[in-house]
Amino acid sequence: MSYASLAIHQTIALSEQETHAAPKTPFSVERAHTIVQFHIACRAIRCPRKAAALQVLTEARRLVPSTSHPR
Repeated sequence: MSYASLAIHQTIALSEQETHAAPKTPFSVERAHTIVQFHIACRAIRCPRKAAALQVLTEARRLVPSTSHPR
């Protein structure tokens, strides 16, 4: 995916509230990676979708949450 395309997706994601909603079923690890990339500008505390993706990555041991820099 090109940077321009990613920027467009991020702009859309940030402008549509439903894209921040928590998922009805847990994400796959691959999907969680994509969600975190698209929601890079979101804080997990304010974005349930990013929080759910980070939880999946943490449980899969693909991410170790920072204790000094909250997402």
